[in-house]
Amino acid sequence: MENKLEIKYRNQKQSFEILDEEIRVDLNTAKHKLKYNIPLEDIKSTYFTSKTKQNGFTLIAYFSIILNFVFAIYISSEFLKLTQNILLSIFFSTSFAVVLVLKTLFEDYNEKHIDSSKLFYFIYTKKNASQVDAFIELVYQKQIKFFRKKYFLIDPVLPYNVQYERYIWLYSNKYINENEYEVIKEDLDKYFNFNPIL
Repeated sequence: MENKLEIKYRNQKQSFEILDEEIRVDLNTAKHKLKYNIPLEDIKSTYFTSKTKQNGFTLIAYFSIILNFVFAIYISSEFLKLTQNILLSIFFSTSFAVVLVLKTLFEDYNEKHIDSSKLFYFIYTKKNASQVDAFIELVYQKQIKFFRKKYFLIDPVLPYNVQYERYIWLYSNKYINENEYEVIKEDLDKYFNFNPIL
């Protein structure tokens, strides 16, 4: 799967890119216009989903435009000498369009928030739910690879107990399996027994 995700929803846009040690986030939504990076180690495995309502100002602006349009048609009907039947057909077709616009404007949508040190959320709709879930899964896979690369090694500078605690942490969080834990611990013991000065 690609390391990028772009979400477009109405006039909102979000883009995410997984880099080696962080995620680049670019939010251009009704709530936030932000660009920043989130380190992979700051992302937690907990999340929550919330329902978001449309911005009230936007709704009022659209409603005002529609009312002004209807009012303009009514006033211009005097000058254009429109018959009552034409006025009614214009009114009903306009009101049908108004109902459709208002229905879409009043629709709520979900946001899926991932716990992290910085704001990390996705506009989550029925259309993009599988894409978003697959991207989140990819983030967690990249995070595991990052932790393994950073901590699953023998460091000649660090003391034995610090490295041992790292391996326990990796194992308890299921970043390494039991066999890998046993092998690295045995290698660590051999290294420090061979170099007792360390």
